[in-house]
Amino acid sequence: MCRLAVTLAFVLAGFVAIGSDVRGQLLTDIPERAKDIRIDEKRGETLPSDLTFINERGKPALVGKFGDGKKPFLLTLNYSNCPGLCTAQLNGLTEGLAAMRDLELGKDFRVFSISIDPRETQEKMAAMKDKYVAMLPKQHQAAGWSFLHGDRDSIARIADAIGFRYTYDAANDRYNHASAAILVTPDGKISRYLFEIGFKPETLRFGLIEASEGRIGSMADQILLSCFHYNPEEGSYAADARKLLAYGAGAFVIVGLAISVPFWIPRKLGGKHSSLADSDSGENAPAIFEPK
Repeated sequence: MCRLAVTLAFVLAGFVAIGSDVRGQLLTDIPERAKDIRIDEKRGETLPSDLTFINERGKPALVGKFGDGKKPFLLTLNYSNCPGLCTAQLNGLTEGLAAMRDLELGKDFRVFSISIDPRETQEKMAAMKDKYVAMLPKQHQAAGWSFLHGDRDSIARIADAIGFRYTYDAANDRYNHASAAILVTPDGKISRYLFEIGFKPETLRFGLIEASEGRIGSMADQILLSCFHYNPEEGSYAADARKLLAYGAGAFVIVGLAISVPFWIPRKLGGKHSSLADSDSGENAPAIFEPK
């Protein structure tokens, strides 16, 4: 029996060692061109407010005015000639926004998609906007989604500010990059990163309400949001069991008290009246004499 245990221990150790070697090999086998492609989260940092880009109508758009101090906004980095990832992300974002019917683009929040290609043109930005805005329901305002382009320095600064690391592949004339939608507060602070392609409407909704810092959404939304926490591994919001139980217990107590109030108040008042009546009857009643 002991020999069997020792043998199994050695076999298990061998598998662990092999697994470690395989993982190490996978980590070292990453292509050189892909090592600089990543997104470094910079939550809590403020976007450079002095940067200016040009929107699809040829008008300047100052980053410091993106939120106007009132609305949260979503920020994505893409480019019009992207062979696949940008299209998949923007399609997924559009579908998620279309399914999120209780918050309205333009009224409650905004979206800014900045091209990482300095050769981008206004015409291409306008074509991208027309394509994606046409997929949204009527309650979403087209003016709420801007497609921007700018010079190389401005692109590099905004990319660095949000931790968006990408490379240019000259041989194939394309950019190698990752994908994320960045949620930003009305005053320009990075709130959350959504690493998704197919955006869930509830994730977008919770993220925007959280980034708004109480400026959008109802009181019920704020209470509901406090029952959820963001799971960075899944890129979505999950229910917090402890908070749900605590709020549920509190609600149960309140409901129980509300139901019992109509029963014990009349009884208490009735008891007082009856005791007073007994007192009065005792003092004012005529004396009763028993015959001798």
